[in-house]
Amino acid sequence: MTRYKFLLFLFFLSSALQAQDWYRSNHTGMALEKLSSRMVALHYEWALYTEKAGSNMLPAILRSYFRTSYTIERRLLYERGKLKRQQWLFRDGGGTTRLNASLPADPDSIGKTTNVEIPPFVEIFSSDYSLTETHQHLASGVFITRYSYNMGLLIKAETFLDDTPLWTDSYRYTRRTLLRGVERTYSRAGSYAEPMQGTSSRPPVAPASLDLREAPPVAGFVSPVVPYDNSIMTDVLRSIYTVKTARVIYDTDNQGRVITETRFDEEGGILAEINNEWTNDRITMIRWKAGSDQGRIVFRYSGKDRISEEDYRNGVLERRVIVQEDEEIEEIFMNNKIVLRAVWKDGRKQSEERIR
Repeated sequence: MTRYKFLLFLFFLSSALQAQDWYRSNHTGMALEKLSSRMVALHYEWALYTEKAGSNMLPAILRSYFRTSYTIERRLLYERGKLKRQQWLFRDGGGTTRLNASLPADPDSIGKTTNVEIPPFVEIFSSDYSLTETHQHLASGVFITRYSYNMGLLIKAETFLDDTPLWTDSYRYTRRTLLRGVERTYSRAGSYAEPMQGTSSRPPVAPASLDLREAPPVAGFVSPVVPYDNSIMTDVLRSIYTVKTARVIYDTDNQGRVITETRFDEEGGILAEINNEWTNDRITMIRWKAGSDQGRIVFRYSGKDRISEEDYRNGVLERRVIVQEDEEIEEIFMNNKIVLRAVWKDGRKQSEERIR
């Protein structure tokens, strides 16, 4: 086994394992120990097996990306002895990573099953280390994002579903080259409000907005999900994010946090404005305006945990959520009085009480 090596994870992989960047080759802070025995390694909770691979070992999904000048490295992640995930790396003659692919245990299952814990994806890099393309294989099809640069700065990211254009992100910078804002323009094919109809073999496509209900693609460097927990999205914000939108402008601060979001229709009229107030890396208040209505959502935290949310419309409290251990208590108000109280656990309603 001189050409192989096994690495044993000495810590429990928590939520980082489920994030899409678990695989990155430059990951730091990971405690590893070499083990000479495959049998011993696979008896631990987590084990990582690495090897040099030949082009004849490539799964079909990666063959079109391979060049004869590349070398190939394969990494196999095991959980309790069972293959959990694959990573493939292509490097050019200078040692630069040109492809980074994260695939399920069985790459041939891609596109044939929707029961995928982490959607498969492929990243393509240029010889100067710039990310040029991402290909994300979701139930709706392959989301492809292509990136354009000018003097080393990202200036544009175009996202497609298969061959259908969805949206284009254009990036604005300060004179000191700090990101100052992003403008997202939807194509006509991508700016619909309701999911397109699917077939029995192809699920409906999720709306091309920031509120994708499907496991979202990483579109450009602006997340395709709202910058706060989707599970606490109120009805008013949900209705804003399902309105047909032609263009969105995001303004960020010097830390890259989204401060304002303005959504436009095809005639250039403002559909909605959303303003986020941050404390460190947490949103503490969202102020919104849509048509003649306006409101605010107030979040409170205990340490890193969100413990409450209050939703106001036109100055009147309409909804409150209080988190108590593993339960969320939701209260609906009318004329400043509680009229309904529901208890939720793990996303399921446990009880509902009407209050007179």
